[in-house]
Amino acid sequence: MPSYGRSSTVRSHRRGGPRRRMAFGPVLIVVAVIALVAAGTTAIYAVFIRGGCDGQATATVYVSPRVEQIMQQLRQAWLETKPSVNETCASVSIVARDSAAMTTALANEWDAASQGTPPDVWVPDSSAWVRKASTDADAERSIPDLQPSLARTPAVIAMPKPLADAAGMATGQLTWQQIIEKLNSSEGWKQYQHPEWGGFKVGLSDPQESTAGLLALMAITDTDDSGDVSAEEQSTLLALKKVITVKTTETTEIFEGLKGAADALTYVSAFPALEQDVLAYNLTKPKVPLVAVYPQDGTAEADFPYLVLNATWSDPLRKDVATAFGRFARSPEGKNAFQTAGFRDGNRVAGPALIPANGVISKIPALPRAILLPESVQHAAATWTAVTRPTNLLFVFDTSGSTGGQVLGTGQTRLDLTKAAALGALDLFDDAAQVGVWEFSTANAGKDYRQIAGLSALSKSREQVTKAINNLKPGGNTGLYNTAWAACQEVAAKYQPGSANIIVLLTDGADDNNVAQTLSLDQLLANLRGTCGTAEKPVRLITVGLGIDSDSAILRQISAATKAPTFSSPRSFDVSQVVLAAIFS
Repeated sequence: MPSYGRSSTVRSHRRGGPRRRMAFGPVLIVVAVIALVAAGTTAIYAVFIRGGCDGQATATVYVSPRVEQIMQQLRQAWLETKPSVNETCASVSIVARDSAAMTTALANEWDAASQGTPPDVWVPDSSAWVRKASTDADAERSIPDLQPSLARTPAVIAMPKPLADAAGMATGQLTWQQIIEKLNSSEGWKQYQHPEWGGFKVGLSDPQESTAGLLALMAITDTDDSGDVSAEEQSTLLALKKVITVKTTETTEIFEGLKGAADALTYVSAFPALEQDVLAYNLTKPKVPLVAVYPQDGTAEADFPYLVLNATWSDPLRKDVATAFGRFARSPEGKNAFQTAGFRDGNRVAGPALIPANGVISKIPALPRAILLPESVQHAAATWTAVTRPTNLLFVFDTSGSTGGQVLGTGQTRLDLTKAAALGALDLFDDAAQVGVWEFSTANAGKDYRQIAGLSALSKSREQVTKAINNLKPGGNTGLYNTAWAACQEVAAKYQPGSANIIVLLTDGADDNNVAQTLSLDQLLANLRGTCGTAEKPVRLITVGLGIDSDSAILRQISAATKAPTFSSPRSFDVSQVVLAAIFS
């Protein structure tokens, strides 16, 4: 039986074995049984008969829904080998969870009650999500250095075949930037003698949610493939925004739109997708097949890293089980399973279906592109969201006395770092965004909170909002509950349909105010659910805990009451990345 790379501590327990040993089997079993019964160890006897392992160790493997079926298939094949680790019977549980959702979940304290069993392994679509998660210090510590790839599929530009042929896109040696420029002509398809197709319609799925959208965004903004995004490269986002006419959350929505379109040639001209998705679409034999265009300046790839986490909940035995299953998933049997499903193996070797007849190519000539630095991934995705998503945002700053404490190694106070983070996020918004500023502490006479800049479009109030943030000063106690409820009422009263209506409340402590008529936590949660946590007019109250003394359990409850996440910056020096995640995730 193949070992699938197992170490000496990982054994298979298929029954049977070489014939030359069968003559000794009955004698050994009888002797063992007599000895065990004599010793009164019937439990050990039962283990011996089972095949040499005792108990059960199950590793929980969270995987992208894109590969769930394959991983379930591999799990079943692995279990049929009757694996054990250190004499303990081994198993894995496969849980499908969206990569973007896992990125957010790992940046916060894992809540088993709402999120299920914490993961021993994470298999996201791409290392790009790993980089995005790594902007959080706690998440970064849980991510291992060893990140082997289970499979690969590159991000490509998908185009209906007649359109790609007319524009010479399928055979042209074009860079990402040249492809965008080609699709940004005001003449549209008229310049290719097909005025009946109208103007160019470029689609893009949300980079905060979609792997294809995130990979394409990274490639387009990082034109020199340096692994970082310069200020000049960031300006290309604005040019890209002008090109995009079809916006979706996930790429699957564009594929579904193509299937249902009366005329696929005028529904969408081009859109970033994963190669495996283009193949899967074409294998359904659509009336108008797609062609994958491979940019010559490098492919951004979904590489499905297998991450055995080093989290606070990690258990050594479960980690060994997870490692053993990972070796099996990367064995020839695992590679074959991924290639059969239309993926490439970890070395980019194609399976039998990846051929030109199916709209794709067998061998990719361009090298994989560098994965951006964690901060650059976060910043690029946040910038895109800022310039494309209508936003109605109320910043609520804790200015209690404790925020004036120095953060070691920075030479700045916690409030200074928080203000700088907010101002950095503010710079990403265009003038159409509505932003307001509140502060809260019991130093304010008669109230826990004070409005400094009301909600209004930045086209009119950018200077006022900037000044309001810069002038914040610490003092007083933390009037959290009354402030959270008042902020909810404020944004709900000024709700903007079609926009992301958000409160970002930044605090370093639990409620300890000394103002009369203070809400209890239960009262606050009930109020929030009834006003901001509704489906009709949802307002998300996102809490950000600053410093190790912030009460994450209470902040989580407050945010959850409005169906929003909570974030934390325990050491405060990484607060800029945390604020970007809070606003733009």
